[in-house]
Amino acid sequence: MSQPRATFNKDHEEIVQKFARLIEQVRNAPHPKNSAEGALAYFAVKVSGLNLIARTAGERSIYYRELDAIGGNRANVYPPAMQGILTAAMTDFREGFMADAKLLVSAEVLADFLVQAEVLLDHDYKDAAAVIIRAVLEDGLRRVCLSKGIEVRDRAGVDELAQALTKQNVLTAVQKKEIDAKREIGNAAAHGRFDAFTKQDVVAFHEFVRRLLATVI
Repeated sequence: MSQPRATFNKDHEEIVQKFARLIEQVRNAPHPKNSAEGALAYFAVKVSGLNLIARTAGERSIYYRELDAIGGNRANVYPPAMQGILTAAMTDFREGFMADAKLLVSAEVLADFLVQAEVLLDHDYKDAAAVIIRAVLEDGLRRVCLSKGIEVRDRAGVDELAQALTKQNVLTAVQKKEIDAKREIGNAAAHGRFDAFTKQDVVAFHEFVRRLLATVI
């Protein structure tokens, strides 16, 4: 009987919905030239849109550059342009044209390893599962660094990789803190400190890594 494949579909759809909400906010807000309320809504959407695009396509992407360039002040704001950029980004993300082809392959490979870890957890092999999940986290972060053109040492560990990605705004400060907390489980497993964590800790570690990689890959 074949094992199920781990998927990131739920997270993918959540990101599409975030794009859709931003587009709707631009569509419904008063024109920023005519009201302070409109200006506030416009710049709030712009900042949120830049953050979302940076995490899905990167700051070097055409979506990020175009959105960053428009509407530096209320005098030259053009909401339809913002709506068009966000719509294009959402459409390309939803249809898979935004992602790096190598990262898509990586996602499949990493998802298969997460399935293996899940099977081990189902059979109460928490220690082996924790080691695999730790390896998936480190390898996944390294692949994202490479795809974004971020230089890291060949022997860089999870902390160094996460720091590099946070510095380039691929990861948020909150995600970095979560990585710091969860990676201790993998480190304990790798060094044979199996009494330092429980099966439920590993289950939470598994879910965290799955969701994190769904966000950055």
